Amino acid sequence: MYFMKKLLLVFSTILIIQTTSAQKLITFGPLAGYTASVLENSDYPNSTPGSGYVFGGFIRADIKKWYIQPNIYYMYNSSSIDVNQTSTDVKSKSVNGDVLLGYRFFKFTDLTYLRLFAGPGYSNINTLKYDSCTSDYSTDNILLNAGVGLDFWKLTFDLKYQRGLTDIDKSSNTMHTSLFMLTAGFKIL
Repeated sequence: MYFMKKLLLVFSTILIIQTTSAQKLITFGPLAGYTASVLENSDYPNSTPGSGYVFGGFIRADIKKWYIQPNIYYMYNSSSIDVNQTSTDVKSKSVNGDVLLGYRFFKFTDLTYLRLFAGPGYSNINTLKYDSCTSDYSTDNILLNAGVGLDFWKLTFDLKYQRGLTDIDKSSNTMHTSLFMLTAGFKIL
C-alpha cells in the first residue's frame, strides 16, 4: 500500500508538470531583427527608405487566445532625404519600449499559430544626425504599432509597422518616424 501511494504521488507530480509546461502563461526571450525606415519631413517630402537593426527582449503573458507583450529594444535606423536635390543621409539611434495587445487567430498546431497585435510605444532617441551635423530634435517619441506574427515551437516572428506620433523636429517643419520591422525571437521559458 505504501508503494502504491508513492507511485500515485510520482505519477500525479509528472502529470502536473506536463500540464503546467503545456500551458505556459508567461514566456520571455531575446529578439533581433531588421528595420526599413523613412523619416517623414514636411520641408523635404522626398525621402528614401533606409535600413537598420534592432535587438532586445520581450515578455509575453497569455490569457487564452489573447496576450499582452511588453518589448524593450535598442534600434539603429538610417534613411535619406533630398535637400535641394542632394541626398542627405539621416541616422538615428534609440531605446524603445512598447506594450502590445495581441490575439492568436489561427492555430496550425499546439505550438504553431498566427497572431495579430497592436499597441502604443515610446522611443527615447539618443542620436539623430543629418550626415555629419546633429539636428535639433525631441528625444521623446510616442509610437503606434500594429502587425502580424507567427509562432513556431520556441521561435517567434513578427512583422510590424511603427509610426511616430510625435513631431520630433523642434524647428518650424514637421518630422515623424515611420518604419517596418521584421524580428525573430526565441522563447526561453
